[in-house]
Amino acid sequence: MSSLKCILSMKVIQKGFELPKVEYYKAHMRIVNAIFPVNITDKEIEILAHFLSLPTEIINGDVFNTFARKKVIETLGLTHGGMSNHIKNMKGKGYLKREGDNLVIVPALIPATPSQGYNFKIVLNEQI
Repeated sequence: MSSLKCILSMKVIQKGFELPKVEYYKAHMRIVNAIFPVNITDKEIEILAHFLSLPTEIINGDVFNTFARKKVIETLGLTHGGMSNHIKNMKGKGYLKREGDNLVIVPALIPATPSQGYNFKIVLNEQI
């Protein structure tokens, strides 16, 4: 009965946000980053958020095309070498992968639009 009572009295914490495009993607990346086995840095989250927020006409079927990279480099004040290092690190961590000739963001990292929901549950195990 005590475990049933615990389940019935469990509180669900909810919070909704309306965010501008880049902040929407940053928030999503931070949430997903917390549950991935290998984490990316805050700068890598910022970089991915900027790539995801680029207009379709810039992406043109390839999120990491030369023009898209140039836009993100200019926006974030990065060097070309710095961007290459971040991309290499994100590939190594499993956040980016090759599909044919293109580099792509792993689908699990791309949120639904215009809104994305999450459902987490943590369980205390005092036996561990």
